[in-house]
Amino acid sequence: MADKRVTIQTTRYDPDKDEKPRLQSYEIPFYDDSMVVLDALNYIKSNVDGSLSYRWSCRMGICGSCGMMVNGTPKLSCSAFVRDYWPRPILVEPLNNFPVIRDLVIDMDDFMHKLKSIKPW
Repeated sequence: MADKRVTIQTTRYDPDKDEKPRLQSYEIPFYDDSMVVLDALNYIKSNVDGSLSYRWSCRMGICGSCGMMVNGTPKLSCSAFVRDYWPRPILVEPLNNFPVIRDLVIDMDDFMHKLKSIKPW
């Protein structure tokens, strides 16, 4: 499978440099059927473009910090399998209806404040 490749299109936005968000495409190896979108983003950050910004934490589909729009649908990038989208390009964008801090990182402060105010626990 090492010869297979997948195109990942991500939103790029640096408020210090950019007027508005833009898309950037990366073609990377699709190396394993267990590869998830988070693996693809980690590959890009480690091997192609170290400036790509996104959040992740547990990598187990529990914490929700890696929530992103994947091909227009809200997903946890740690549980969205690349094989489910391949061979088509995969569009990765920040979650809708949140202010974007940078690239795929959203500002969750208002959400967290509201969550604490209703005390769902």
